Amino acid sequence: MPRIALARRATTLVTATALALLCAGAQAGTASTMPSRDAHTHASPSNSPTAAAPHGVRGLAVRLVSQTLAAAPGTPAKPRPVVDPVLDPLMNGILERLAISEAVARTKYASGKPVQDTPREQALLDNVGERATQFGLTSAQARTFFRLQIEAGKLVQTALLARWAREGRAPGEPVDLASRLRPALDRLGTSLLHDLGRLCALPDDPSRMARIHQARERIAKAAKLEALQRAAFDEATSGLCLSAPPRVWTLSMAN
Repeated sequence: MPRIALARRATTLVTATALALLCAGAQAGTASTMPSRDAHTHASPSNSPTAAAPHGVRGLAVRLVSQTLAAAPGTPAKPRPVVDPVLDPLMNGILERLAISEAVARTKYASGKPVQDTPREQALLDNVGERATQFGLTSAQARTFFRLQIEAGKLVQTALLARWAREGRAPGEPVDLASRLRPALDRLGTSLLHDLGRLCALPDDPSRMARIHQARERIAKAAKLEALQRAAFDEATSGLCLSAPPRVWTLSMAN
């Protein structure tokens, strides 16, 4: 799928950087500020990802992800070195989705909407289940994978909303959920289905499991994930090619 491949090359460059920046700012809270070199950046329209993103290292991460996902599929970009051509795109796509989850949390903090959105979740699971065979997957494999992506994203959202409730505010301005964030998640979802299909086409043997483990550890280390992001990343990658979740997730780290 040429458009997917081009889009992936454009996004791979920023994923680890974006998540590292998100995690570096996690302990700084609302006190983070952009480096002085950004002081002269011109204002963008209020609904653009750049204008709506927060200040600080988290804001830079969200802008990187949002701008890259919104870019044309053919946008030239120098890709990062790929160690595993099958696992790296999938793992990086999962990290991208977790990065967007913070922007979703910010929007829900501003609107007062709950983290749980059962109709939206069910619609997503039904959609990927119906499309699964296009990517060489079973409906159960696709639904299990995206169920875990949803739960990992809710872990991030719940923890951040609890943090911001204690602090009395969320950093930055919200990005519109319906017109900006959900379309970005939908586009990323197609890429994730494609990349998951490539992985699940490999023989189901110990060597595949070893590759998954090695890629997970290597990419998590490169992204320098903090505790919350690492827990979410581990959850999101725990059911690759499985027909049912390996365990029930609880939001024990929400606070």
